[in-house]
Amino acid sequence: MARRTKAEAETTRAAILDAAEQLFFQFGVSRTTLEKIAQAANVTRGAIYWHFDNKADVFNAMLERVRLPFQHLLAEVDSNPHVDPFLQVRDLMVNALQMIANSEQLHRVLTIVFHRCEYLDELNPAVNKQDELDAQTIAVMQRAFARAEQAGMLRAGVSPRLAASAFHMYVGGIISSYLLKPQQCDLDQHAAVLIDAMLQGLKQR
Repeated sequence: MARRTKAEAETTRAAILDAAEQLFFQFGVSRTTLEKIAQAANVTRGAIYWHFDNKADVFNAMLERVRLPFQHLLAEVDSNPHVDPFLQVRDLMVNALQMIANSEQLHRVLTIVFHRCEYLDELNPAVNKQDELDAQTIAVMQRAFARAEQAGMLRAGVSPRLAASAFHMYVGGIISSYLLKPQQCDLDQHAAVLIDAMLQGLKQR
């Protein structure tokens, strides 16, 4: 009975997150209330509060469902310090862009983060979590570019920190534009070309 109850609780939690994801995507975060989420998930508000403290908690849990695969990609870069660092950054970002191109859920959640989230005070804990992931991504790439610098591969005058920050902004711009207008390019097919274009400018010639 306890096992069944745990399974039911997980099903309810998933239904709440699915409903929140759809509503955040359709109406934006500020216009989506817990009451609306409860109605869409066919649960009571009490059920939501059993699983989550507030809307920010729901928002963050929704993000966590799609963060894990990317965090695994980041871990691979740090765990293989003897591999060509430019190849590591290339694989990291090509894989990330292709994941976005091929996952409706990831496309939907990132659209919420980039274009449906007004960054209200009530969402600060969730926004801080996203900021942490951005900082982690930059730090991993900075370490990779530091290895490239040590090997004489990084363009003179470009520090590992600047290279990592610039690359992060470049890819963020690609993602933001693609989410608004997916028809601009076939992101799955063109991911490697887009990433290579930036990397070539960072390599020592």
